[in-house]
Amino acid sequence: MIRNRSGVAIVFCYLAFAGGPARIAEAKGYVAYISDSPASASPYWVAQDAGILKKYGLDVDLIFINGSTRGIQSLIAGDVTFSSGVGPAVINGKLAGGDIAIINSLFNTLSYYVFGKPEIKSPEDLKGRSAAMHIPGTAADFALRLALKGIGLSLKDIKGVTVGGAPARVAAVRGDKLGLKVVIDMAKLNIPFQFTCTVATRRMIRENPDLVQRMVRAMAEAVHYYKNHKDSVVKIMQKYSRGPSRTFFEEVYDSSRELLVEDTYPTIEGLKNTLEIQASLDPKAAKAKAEDFVDLRFVDELKKSGFIEKLYGKR
Repeated sequence: MIRNRSGVAIVFCYLAFAGGPARIAEAKGYVAYISDSPASASPYWVAQDAGILKKYGLDVDLIFINGSTRGIQSLIAGDVTFSSGVGPAVINGKLAGGDIAIINSLFNTLSYYVFGKPEIKSPEDLKGRSAAMHIPGTAADFALRLALKGIGLSLKDIKGVTVGGAPARVAAVRGDKLGLKVVIDMAKLNIPFQFTCTVATRRMIRENPDLVQRMVRAMAEAVHYYKNHKDSVVKIMQKYSRGPSRTFFEEVYDSSRELLVEDTYPTIEGLKNTLEIQASLDPKAAKAKAEDFVDLRFVDELKKSGFIEKLYGKR
């Protein structure tokens, strides 16, 4: 673990555990999930393992691509049919010229913690410390920036060290055998943020809107299944994430269940929050509108048709 001279390090991590290309014209495709954390990836695992993707005629396989930025790049390249993503990566991809749009959402807030060693008594004590981070453009990267902004700091006030995903960030301090403490609990702040969502190219939306609609329906049903089949979902988590105890996955399930979005609408306010911070990094973001990054016709159809109400027995 890279640390500052005082020997004190901090780690930023997520709430949870820490064939050939497929083109649009092909029947077989891939859906990329961009985190190995069960808290964010499990809705896609559920859609696959509970047979929901197949139910809606989606002949796709799941593929893991580490990081939202890489997932969006693969989507733009045409290597995957759909990719999960987070707001910052979608914004960066579109501002860089990618013809993409968010078609639904699973999580609309940040369920992140900033963890620190016991020596760190308050958020203000983070100044000058080393922080284990994910790659730029990921939710973890943005969330750390947002957390620091909330306490009057910025990345300039800490020493950020890019070490990878949640397991890698946790491993960065695990060797010290010292207990970590929560320094900032961002879930309690309930800040609107476009977290896990499904992204498609606008070419796909133009040329095969029926496929996109079926994907949106499948993920909405996967959310419903998740919320109502705890034992099955926990077993699916265990299948994809070997190692932790069942108790761990039950805790992940309980926390994620409350945050999953029933109607799967993206958060425009969350995208506006991201653009506000991105504007300081990219002048193009200052001229962009949150609505530029979404295509709501498919979730609108779910609402108009009564699909969500029927799922949850509200009519």
